[in-house]
Amino acid sequence: MATESHPIAGTDVEPARAHEHERPEDWGWHHEFATGRQVGGWLTFLILLALLTTTHYNGAGAVAIISFMVVLLIGLVWDIRRRRTQWRS
Repeated sequence: MATESHPIAGTDVEPARAHEHERPEDWGWHHEFATGRQVGGWLTFLILLALLTTTHYNGAGAVAIISFMVVLLIGLVWDIRRRRTQWRS
């Protein structure tokens, strides 16, 4: 039985070079979208506040909405404070 020599896939690739550091700008990412994050967060907070005006047959729905609002409010305030105390923008 004769054995044939088949080349292994990928053997003609160049040897690995030192991996260059890629900057976010190379991929189109230029900043954090801080304004959009704040606007979206506050709009979500207002929508959840409007949901509290609907009829809830038991308190479970209101508790869940209020808990999401508290977590969202903590995150938004933390983000505002983080942006103000940041040593570079």
